[in-house]
Amino acid sequence: MATSASPTTVYLTPRQRKGLFQRARKRKTGFSEELRAAVDFYLELPPDFDETAMESLALEASESAGRSMARLDKTIARLKTTLKRLDEVDRRLDELDSKRL
Repeated sequence: MATSASPTTVYLTPRQRKGLFQRARKRKTGFSEELRAAVDFYLELPPDFDETAMESLALEASESAGRSMARLDKTIARLKTTLKRLDEVDRRLDELDSKRL
């Protein structure tokens, strides 16, 4: 908690209020603490913060993550196929070794 806090009336939308209470419950903190943390975060942003540019960057990052996950899925599928083939080769080698003995 801040060293000195003073009571202040703030009007929140139902969504904001619900979100802060949910966050407080999840983090085992209080509603007021979460509200102060949100205000502190906002105050740390530069005054000329461009929300539209940030949203654009976030969308770009999300799309990039989606492409990366798709590539990883393909790589995993290929690895599974390769492992199956290696298992088959290993099985055949075992058969050949057993015939030699």
